[in-house]
Amino acid sequence: QAQNAIDEAMQGVEMGTPIDIVQIDLTRTWELLGEIIGDSVHESLIDQLFSQFCLGK
Repeated sequence: QAQNAIDEAMQGVEMGTPIDIVQIDLTRTWELLGEIIGDSVHESLIDQLFSQFCLGK
């Protein structure tokens, strides 16, 4: 499931999908991986990632 979510995010980036839509797939990927390793996504970390990198613009 995590692989599918990251694949969808990458396809979205390649197709020029708005970054807020791509963020849904990235957050889902993080959540799924977190279930495996026992970590969880923090919204502030996602916000920090998007503030430091100009993704899809």
